[in-house]
Amino acid sequence: MRRFKSGDIVRSTTTKTRYRLGELLGEGGFGSVYRAAQLNRYNQVTKEVCLKVTGDQQSWHRESYFGELLADNRRVIQLLDSFPMPPQPGRSQMLYGLVFELARHGTIDDYLTRTGKRWNSTRTRREIIALLKVLDQLHGASATHRDLTPGNIFVCHNGILKLGDFGIAVHSLADKPRTVDAFNENFVTRGFQEARHRHWLAVDDVFQMGQLMAMLLHGDASHPLDAWDVRRLDCDPGLKAIIRRSIGPRRKRHPDASELLADLRGTQQPKPRLRSLEGKRVLFNGRLSFKPGEATLMVIEAGGEVVGEPSDLVDVVVQGRGRRDQLRRPSSRALRRMLRRVETSGDLDLIGEAEFRRLVKPTL
Repeated sequence: MRRFKSGDIVRSTTTKTRYRLGELLGEGGFGSVYRAAQLNRYNQVTKEVCLKVTGDQQSWHRESYFGELLADNRRVIQLLDSFPMPPQPGRSQMLYGLVFELARHGTIDDYLTRTGKRWNSTRTRREIIALLKVLDQLHGASATHRDLTPGNIFVCHNGILKLGDFGIAVHSLADKPRTVDAFNENFVTRGFQEARHRHWLAVDDVFQMGQLMAMLLHGDASHPLDAWDVRRLDCDPGLKAIIRRSIGPRRKRHPDASELLADLRGTQQPKPRLRSLEGKRVLFNGRLSFKPGEATLMVIEAGGEVVGEPSDLVDVVVQGRGRRDQLRRPSSRALRRMLRRVETSGDLDLIGEAEFRRLVKPTL
């Protein structure tokens, strides 16, 4: 397949947008991935993106299809452009381009290698639950991902995880699983390595999610972990039991993402008291006893960030006076989603003004 150089310009035959290629970020069996800059008509950079070039038409179709299917899902790397690249003079191979949002911190593999830090149970559980919601959507539509490996889970702004690379994801008819034609042999069970398993099922995606949990807690994504490694993880016994079941024998695993999601939610430890707003995205709801500008400054000085609209990225809601039932009787879809997070996933804090004052006290 043709190799591109830094500085080459690629033009989308679909949107007519031009992209200037930068460094090569990685290569795999289905293509090469470059850092790229989106250009406007004046050759000015408007956005940094990730551009994947592949010669495999089937994987291009799959990524384009699932990119459209999961458009606007905040836990999926967003597909921004997709186009065929006609052969250049003297070359006969047809290539295909895919443009994605750029993950600020690279893949889980990159991130753990660079930081060398283990994730704690709370952060691991919260981020895996968020990814499992996406996987549950796929399983509910009779689709499997088949490549939930450290190189395909990305670390984005504020350390949130997003799922990417749907190049070998497939749909199948109910009760008619697809015969395995591609997988990452380093992150599958011996049944696939020895060709005893012919069909990839939702339970096999569960195995890979269990491995991801273990790797985050272990702080190393270079190789899969076994039951003995899980025993030595620094996490609560309930989470260890879930991981052992997920990566254990196929017949004993959670059958799909929904079952694993329910298990993770059901064994959550009591949520600890919020101790800081550092690194948190804060939304104010209702009337406060101080001016909005003052409240924003308090959050910034406490190391947080204020957001203006309800979204899945909000970490803390400060409930003011006068509209205390706003979250209990939400009028928008975004607020309803936030309510479900308060009641189920435990990854959103709902606090009052008194608690907010405690957290920003040093700045008052």
